[in-house]
Amino acid sequence: MRKEPGSVSALERIGQRRSNTLTSIAKEAIEEMIITGELSAGDRINESALATRFNISRGPIREACRSLEHAGLVRNVTNQGAYVREMKLDEARELYEVRRALTALVGQLLVERASDELLDELEQLVDQMSKAADEDDLDSYYSLNLEFHDTMMAGAGNASLARYYDDIVKQLHLFRRRGLVQRGNLHASNAEHRHIVEALLQRDATAASERLSDHVMAGWQRMVEAS
Repeated sequence: MRKEPGSVSALERIGQRRSNTLTSIAKEAIEEMIITGELSAGDRINESALATRFNISRGPIREACRSLEHAGLVRNVTNQGAYVREMKLDEARELYEVRRALTALVGQLLVERASDELLDELEQLVDQMSKAADEDDLDSYYSLNLEFHDTMMAGAGNASLARYYDDIVKQLHLFRRRGLVQRGNLHASNAEHRHIVEALLQRDATAASERLSDHVMAGWQRMVEAS
């Protein structure tokens, strides 16, 4: 059977889907490496090494880097390769200001919509972060901190807000870890978390919104002091 010009065969469609799937897997893996700090700002992304590590060809790695460039996490340099993007202080400040506004809205929505079970989960995460801070365990604290904020975002019940927030937070991973490194910052950050949860438990929308907003900008200040 002769294929019509411009048509795509079933085998070609399967190949395209497989390529898209591998690209998505590679993108998520590289993104996680950036979020966890395995890849730092300015690091070169070694396509060959990652292809070997993930047991895939270099093509999906290259496509993943192009996608991550659009997300603001990677920059591609002609004839040199892909690098984790280095963010300027002014760029980070602008993103923190937008994050502050979005997070304040999250506080208002949580007071209206959060279940008692979700608030219990937030309390437990604060307790776990307190333990990590006592042990000066930055990696555990950072992971729990992300889970804490993701849990609040999920509880707000607004998918559009979550998408905007996620885009900003992914870029801020290029900066945020450094603001927690200095001694005492883990405890200071978590004290703010506890005050946020207290406002949510009291169903005080004004206090929750203000405390979340203050927490974001306190994080900005910690990051600036660590720069």
